[in-house]
Amino acid sequence: MCLSKKDIDIPYIRVKEKTNKAKYEFLRRFYTIWNQITKTRSRVIIDTHAGSGLVELEKNRNLYNKNERQLIYGSPLIAILKTLKISKNLKIILNEGNNTRYSLLKECINEFKEQGIPIFKKIDDELYFKSLETKRKKKLKKKPDYKFPETPNAKCPSGYQEIRENTNAEIIIYNEKIENIIDQILHDHLGDSLEELKPIALFLVDPCGVVGWNDVIKKICNRSNKNQGTEVILNWSWDAINRNLNNDSKNKVLSTIYGIEEDTICKEFNGFTQMNEFLDKYIAQLKKYFKYVIHVGVEKDRLLKPKRSDYKKYVLILCTNNQSALSLGGYNVRMIKKKMRDGHLDIEKFAKSVSTQ
Repeated sequence: MCLSKKDIDIPYIRVKEKTNKAKYEFLRRFYTIWNQITKTRSRVIIDTHAGSGLVELEKNRNLYNKNERQLIYGSPLIAILKTLKISKNLKIILNEGNNTRYSLLKECINEFKEQGIPIFKKIDDELYFKSLETKRKKKLKKKPDYKFPETPNAKCPSGYQEIRENTNAEIIIYNEKIENIIDQILHDHLGDSLEELKPIALFLVDPCGVVGWNDVIKKICNRSNKNQGTEVILNWSWDAINRNLNNDSKNKVLSTIYGIEEDTICKEFNGFTQMNEFLDKYIAQLKKYFKYVIHVGVEKDRLLKPKRSDYKKYVLILCTNNQSALSLGGYNVRMIKKKMRDGHLDIEKFAKSVSTQ
């Protein structure tokens, strides 16, 4: 997540429509079903760059009108909201290194702890039936129907009532650079002993720019094995690499991202110019730890809609050793490959295909 360079006095993180439709929609769907599948085990969600809790969605209207802005739930609140009904034996670890965003995040979490998080419950007519045994009238029990809004200011839909509920998950917030706190998080919340059954872990690594391979990613990857159950959703920023390819910081940036010595960068990346070349190398490193690595590219938002470009602003990467994780939402590896286009899946088509299965 990243603050906009414009209007930086506004403290909330600002995101565009593509990020909402892509990254946040992916998280909304993935968290829900992942939590349902893993509910019998102790589990931990770790958001390494949690941001400000609420984020400001900027909607492009047209060239002549000002953009519309709306507060929506960011990744920390999506995690809380989408696990709300099955939150026993769950920890949600939130880390944010920026002091301003941390203060907003903490304030937001504390408010929801005190008041509960708003959701919508369907108002059902009471139905009764006559028992064949006792001949008495009994109330028919129905499974409650809930809607989970994407914004704290969402209007309650017709036929529903707004209620507030608190999560049973343990929520822990840190205010540190992730490279300074990752060892403590792994030790305190995921355990060191090889004998104990460790919690299932889902990491969201969504930095604004670069995150170090040796300092962070490799340490997470080292935990990945089938018995422990580790999934990673990673935001790999092509913009962060591309803007440094023609300046003096190129070697340092690539060394940080890939964990390769600076003096070998020229040899390792000789002839690399295209995003796919850099991405394939990064995915190859992840595949040393995970059996399954899939990715979806996210384009830039544009007011004008030119012919679709292959350029991707960033790429969401899902890493897992469990094939069932690839089937979340009703899709499997074969269907993913069928719908992939040059290694990239249009996230909007992906979201629609998941919702219809």
